[in-house]
Order: sequence, then C-alpha cells, then structure tokens
Amino acid sequence: MKTELINEFYLMQRSRASVDYSEMLNDNVYTPIKHANRKMTTWICERGHMLMNMEVRLNSSMKHLRKKYLKF
Repeated sequence: MKTELINEFYLMQRSRASVDYSEMLNDNVYTPIKHANRKMTTWICERGHMLMNMEVRLNSSMKHLRKKYLKF
C-alpha cells in the first residue's frame, strides 16, 4: 500500500512538473557537496603534508642537537 502511494505520487509529480528532479537534486544538493568534500580533502591533505614536513625538520634538528651536546 505504501509503495503504491509513493509510486502514484512519483507519477503525479512527473506528469505535472517539467523539471527533472534528479537534475534538480544534482544541481542543488550533490554538486555543492562534492565541492565541499573536495575542499575539505585538499585542506586536510595540505595540513598533513605541513605536519609531516614539520616532523622531518624537528627530527633532523633533534638529531643534530643530540650529536652536538650528547656525546657519549
């Protein structure tokens, strides 16, 4: 019964509207979400690279300081 009502509503919407709802959803919902996901992914990637570079510099400076001051 419920699926029949949903199908009937869908058919009624399709017959009345000239706008394709899948295109409207794609333009108004999916595309902005894709752009936001891409921005977040690139931001996280850049932050990760920055942190990795900081760790490499820290390790090299710690290695240098160990060699210079902690001679055994």
